[in-house]
Amino acid sequence: MKKDLSQTIKEAYGFLLHKGKIVNPNKWQSVTFCVETLEYCNLYLDSEIPKTEKELATLSSPDLPWSEDHFQERIFGEPLNPGDQYKNWPWYSHLRDNKRFRNNEGGKFSHTYMERFWPPKELKGIRFNYGNLNDVIEKLREDRFSRQAYLSIWYPEDQSNNSVRVPCTLGYYFILRDNKLSLTYHIRSCDAVRHFRNDIYMACRLAQHVALILKVEVGGFYMWIGSFHCFQAEAKILKRILKGDKNGEEKI
Repeated sequence: MKKDLSQTIKEAYGFLLHKGKIVNPNKWQSVTFCVETLEYCNLYLDSEIPKTEKELATLSSPDLPWSEDHFQERIFGEPLNPGDQYKNWPWYSHLRDNKRFRNNEGGKFSHTYMERFWPPKELKGIRFNYGNLNDVIEKLREDRFSRQAYLSIWYPEDQSNNSVRVPCTLGYYFILRDNKLSLTYHIRSCDAVRHFRNDIYMACRLAQHVALILKVEVGGFYMWIGSFHCFQAEAKILKRILKGDKNGEEKI
């Protein structure tokens, strides 16, 4: 019997608090100086995808309604940049973050998840046109045993040294077996305080969305995090959560 998401989340916090190490990265998000960070590398999570949106929200405790609203923005079908929901993220600072991240022509971000879910069809790779979320779903519709249903968020352009913010998510791997759709979520970098629960929520909502289209059940949820971290000064938030303090998630 797999652990449910709430147990999995608490276990991840425990790994970070008890096995994490202090690092001093030069930059945060590639653009600004970073302070002391507590980090645990190569974290692997294994759980079940909740069957309903309500159960998922209860077990993952994301920032609602923002997480659901932004998820809907991601799957809408348009390569929006900047989109609308970034302004409603609870941790967003209009003056600070606009100056840091929206410094491209037209006030755009260096990337958005909407652009990565729905790149313009005319974009061409080395030999073939870019695909999108619908193409991934179609792979599974045409071949229920496909091993190629991967929605890639990390693009080759992110490998260049452009000194801009790049996606935290690498991609989502869908696999359909025994009429159940499982998801492996690869993410290179994850902030334990600001993003972790939202990332889990939106990844599982994506699996629920695809499963509904394919008329199958949801299965296992697997998540690999390259760097799981929080600012050292915020470790006390995770300690309060592990002690069951309902106020543990309040900002400091």
